[in-house]
Amino acid sequence: MPEFYRVTFDGDELDVLRRGCSRQSDREDQRLDEAASGSLEEVVKQEGLADDMRLIKSTVSIFKPGQAILITKEDLLLIKKCLENIGSPAAEGAAKKIDEAL
Repeated sequence: MPEFYRVTFDGDELDVLRRGCSRQSDREDQRLDEAASGSLEEVVKQEGLADDMRLIKSTVSIFKPGQAILITKEDLLLIKKCLENIGSPAAEGAAKKIDEAL
């Protein structure tokens, strides 16, 4: 049985999460295109990463500000990865909430 963590984001944090997840999903899709010329193992691995990011992007899109979200550690870590290259107070706030939830 997976363990779930509870986290809540405000509107600004959700906006930055949506943008970050969209960018990360696009990056993984681009890497998948690039991996197509590599080995089968590389393609399969990248396809899994691209699928995971598409799923997280879709998941984050349905969150509402102030909504208590129950989510797995793995998904929270993927969401946090989307915030890595975004330098804003909202991104920092969302990352802090993820760390606190974990």
